[in-house]
Amino acid sequence: MTDLRETVEATGRILDLVRGSDVRRLVVKGVGVTIVVERSALPAAGASEAPAEETADETATAVTAPLMGVFYQRPAPDQPPFVTVGQRVEAGEQVAIVEAMKMMNPVVAGRSGTVLRVNVADGEVVEFEQPLMELGAVG
Repeated sequence: MTDLRETVEATGRILDLVRGSDVRRLVVKGVGVTIVVERSALPAAGASEAPAEETADETATAVTAPLMGVFYQRPAPDQPPFVTVGQRVEAGEQVAIVEAMKMMNPVVAGRSGTVLRVNVADGEVVEFEQPLMELGAVG
C-alpha cells in the first residue's frame, strides 16, 4: 500500500512535469493508487485569458468547475436553480453541481459576491477549471 505522503509528493512531481505543456489529461496507475491530472482546454487563438478585464466590474471572480463532467444549475430537474443572476451568495455556498461518473460534485463559491452571469447551459459538459459563472462585488 502506498503511503499518502509518497502519493502527494508523486502528484506534485507529475504536476511540475505537465505544467506549461499542452498535455490535457494524464493517468498514472500504480499499486493501490491512480493519479488523474486533467486540465481545461487551452484558449483559442486570439481569445483573452483575462475575461474579468472585459467586464465592467474589475473585481469579478470566476467560479470554476472542480472537475470535468456535466454542469447542473438545479439540485433536481423539478427544483429551482441554486442561484440566479443578481443573487447574492456567501463564500462556501453551493451554487451548482458537476456530475462525473454518476457522482454529484458540489460547486461552491470561493468568495461572497453577486452572481453577474452564468457562462454555461444546464446539462452542458464542462472541462476542469472551466469558468461556470462570475461573481461580482457584494452590493
